[in-house]
Amino acid sequence: MATYVQKGENINYKNGGSEKIAYGDVVVISDRIGVASVDISAGETGVISLEGVYEMPAEATAAFEVGQTVYWDTTNKRLTATKPASGAIVAGVAIEPKATAAALALVKL
Repeated sequence: MATYVQKGENINYKNGGSEKIAYGDVVVISDRIGVASVDISAGETGVISLEGVYEMPAEATAAFEVGQTVYWDTTNKRLTATKPASGAIVAGVAIEPKATAAALALVKL
């Protein structure tokens, strides 16, 4: 039996790293991402958003189409159109076209 707990748009997240997660930072959770809703000090618990539309840095070598799945490049900390061979982290879908040279994109988590 399942018992309803919350909508799940935002969840509590424990920062298991050694550095502070700042408000607005992209947080990798296994094979997806969330966005920090507050500063989260190392070892502390804070809130991250799993839903919403965010403007994020994006690779400036590929165009995105509306509805296209985009991925989070953990090395360069930006959205990419190319699914990595391994460790693919889905960021969400592009919600407006992005020109090849544009450095920012809108993504729905």
